[in-house]
Amino acid sequence: MTQSLHQIFKKIKEMNPPAGLEERILQKIALERKWQVKKKLIFTDILSLSSAGALVFVLINFGSELLKSDFWNLARLVFSDTAVVAGNWKDFLFSLLETFPAAHAALILAPVFLLMVSLKIYFSNNYYNHYKHYNH
Repeated sequence: MTQSLHQIFKKIKEMNPPAGLEERILQKIALERKWQVKKKLIFTDILSLSSAGALVFVLINFGSELLKSDFWNLARLVFSDTAVVAGNWKDFLFSLLETFPAAHAALILAPVFLLMVSLKIYFSNNYYNHYKHYNH
């Protein structure tokens, strides 16, 4: 029972791995990397489509809110009463700023941000997938 590790390992026969084992392991690793990249691309496709759909929805909602608000009524004064607007341009700009639907405009930023992030991830993964795993 007092055998040293050196003596124990001397008694074990040397094992030779089967032929082609290294190649099969490297192929499995390459397949796993390709699958990981494909999963990321699928995720970014879903994120891109959903954020683009959300952007369209928010833009339509913002447009309808803009048309319903007093902002649009005031903005039309630029075309109908240009002289009055020019004479009182500071008050006019403050009135426009006061009636602008800022909350709806700010909501546009979230889908735009998600869309940009998903496109950045998509293109970086697509570049990686094309040039790192392209089989000639």
